[in-house]
Amino acid sequence: MESARAARDRQVVVAQVAGPFIESNRPRTVFAPWWMPPLTGVVAGLLAYVSADDTLVRTLVPLGAALLGWLLGAAWPRLRARTVWRLSGAGLQRLGGGRATTTYPFSREHPLLLSAMALEVRAPTDYGSTKVGNLCAMGLEDMAIAMFPFWVTTRRLGAPLRLFDGPGEPEGNAVAREAGFSRREAALLAASAEGPLPAQAVGPVELSRPEPEVRSRKLGRRIGFCVVGLVGLGAVIAPSDDSIEGRVALIASLATVVLVWAAGSFYRVLRTPPAHWTVSPQGVTARDPWFGTTELPASAIAGIVPTELTRESGDGKASVSLIMQFYGHDLALIGTSHSGAVPPDELLAVLRSRGYRVIQDQRRNNAYDVDPNFLPHQVLPEARFTLGIDHVGWEGEHGALRIPRTEIGGLELHTRSGHPWLRLRGTEGEELLHAPLGALRVSRSELRDQARALGYPVSDPERDAYESAAFAGLSAASVQPPSAHPAYAPAAGPATAAAAAAPAAEVTVGMPGATRKWYYIAGVAAGVVVMGVLAFKLRYLFDSGLSWAAWGVPAGAAVGALCAFVYDRRRPALVLGGHGIRMAAEGGRGKAEWQHARPSIGGVGVDDHDDSVETLLVWSPTGQVIRKESLNVPDPEELRIACERTGLPWGRPDLGAWGPPPEL
Repeated sequence: MESARAARDRQVVVAQVAGPFIESNRPRTVFAPWWMPPLTGVVAGLLAYVSADDTLVRTLVPLGAALLGWLLGAAWPRLRARTVWRLSGAGLQRLGGGRATTTYPFSREHPLLLSAMALEVRAPTDYGSTKVGNLCAMGLEDMAIAMFPFWVTTRRLGAPLRLFDGPGEPEGNAVAREAGFSRREAALLAASAEGPLPAQAVGPVELSRPEPEVRSRKLGRRIGFCVVGLVGLGAVIAPSDDSIEGRVALIASLATVVLVWAAGSFYRVLRTPPAHWTVSPQGVTARDPWFGTTELPASAIAGIVPTELTRESGDGKASVSLIMQFYGHDLALIGTSHSGAVPPDELLAVLRSRGYRVIQDQRRNNAYDVDPNFLPHQVLPEARFTLGIDHVGWEGEHGALRIPRTEIGGLELHTRSGHPWLRLRGTEGEELLHAPLGALRVSRSELRDQARALGYPVSDPERDAYESAAFAGLSAASVQPPSAHPAYAPAAGPATAAAAAAPAAEVTVGMPGATRKWYYIAGVAAGVVVMGVLAFKLRYLFDSGLSWAAWGVPAGAAVGALCAFVYDRRRPALVLGGHGIRMAAEGGRGKAEWQHARPSIGGVGVDDHDDSVETLLVWSPTGQVIRKESLNVPDPEELRIACERTGLPWGRPDLGAWGPPPEL
């Protein structure tokens, strides 16, 4: 896989290669594994507990050990020798230290071999073939070269790659895979010849997941835990007597665990930023922690090929992301990026709306992969499905197969994988036939009309629903209420004109009380903890015991509640009205943080985010998400009532994309 950054860093090496070529490129190694913060936190806590009685040693040694562990982990990948694979006219080469250590030549007569499922690459030899290595479907491991760029590069070199079914693999998989690659290559050639598409939208769009609000919330939590750990270490460093040395060691250990764990998690969030895409008709800029930064002008991009990458989390949920491959007009791979947590459908829709050609493979369906035993094609290949008064069957020139009407219980029409299917049931409800109408060589309307004319029990719920929706739409358009008819319209007096010209009243929707109470609880708890720690430590300095804690702890609680009240008063609120929708500070009375005009709003709603976080969504009339707010989200029921009062559409916009079911 080739990224833009890697290509810039290897300009000298690339210049030595003539003609088409491709090199493996592992993603950027960012050392921030999920297990590192808890591991270093526990180790540092144990060191703090067993360290010497000296306070400085007990504090610095565990922190230094945790830092050393992170440094060694980050330096280890850089110390290992990196192997680079290059496919060019000279053959398939293994590079080490900037020079070719092993070369596997190939030609048109003796091409490279690649198994369709195991992705095992075999090079031709005098006595047969030898195994070279394994590709990866996404270019993230093994040889770090994706399958389709590898196949396209061999085609450009004039020595096509031969796909074969390995041992234990299903027969025909290699043929289907090569056919799909050929269609993708033809689409890339057509995109290169036809040029860019006209952009339906002009302005740039920025896509990022999680949103800055969610990211700031994550950072804020980790900063809070770091402060708690620092307060605990500060309590240990302050003077104390020898009577509670065991408690001081325990406090030092717990504070070190919290501090190191929170600091490591904070570092992970900083080192692994979310994927951020900026798409405009002038170019595409993608930043992700896998492949770095890819910045390409629109004139250099002929087509974009997305490949799905499915990952299963520990709780069994599967997340789908995209590996985006950018191809130039000479079918060279000019960049690779990862979509991150950005929804694939939203990213592809934005790319298409800005004039980029997205070459997406059609989802494979089994609409016509019918078992030969299901249909009498082997017996009567030229037969046609017919409906008679007393039978259903296949009739051709060389014979006929018929099912008596007395054995037929009903005909069911439905859509499967975008194709109409027929299910023929017997009198006992058993399935006699289930096949696509394309294989039966009859259209949906023709079959339905003939069956109803002959009195067969036939059901087509999709067609009935479409006809009902079409009739309801025509009826709603033709029927008008009396107040809307010109003959019943009242005279437009000054009061009526003023009422019609008056803008809709604004409605302010504040933040839900269930979230506001936690700010007060957190503020009071923080004030009590801080004052309690100070009272515990300062009793040695003033020799007053804990007598002043009787008023210091309530005072800290009051200060924390006051700070929470000030923050609550400055929290933004959502304002809806005739102007549209806006998020304004100070409960809707201050400066607007963002706003959208009423004509640009197609829907307003609250939905669960990818991380099960409620998110405020604002859609455009075309169904595109134009605003996502995860930090300040109002109550869904209050927001729905406010939308009804101000006339703003609630929920995702209904584009009315209903139509008749497919015929064939």
